[in-house]
Amino acid sequence: MVISSLVVETIPERTGDVAQELARREGVEVHETNGYKVVVTIEAETVDDSHEIASGFIGIEGVIGINLVYANFEDDPTLAKAGTR
Repeated sequence: MVISSLVVETIPERTGDVAQELARREGVEVHETNGYKVVVTIEAETVDDSHEIASGFIGIEGVIGINLVYANFEDDPTLAKAGTR
């Protein structure tokens, strides 16, 4: 399992709508809104899955930036396979 924390920056008048849309997405948990920023975590099976989920945020109306704060991917099964020969 990969766990990532991100701050999603929004157009100020769209912050609430963005937070609601993020909360509806599978694997995404909204923790807080602060001004025009939304703090979220993503739980996904692999790093690639997490990246795909986060990349989808840019398509939400009102999102102007996505900043990765933290990622723990030591349990990513695809990385374990890549390390064995």
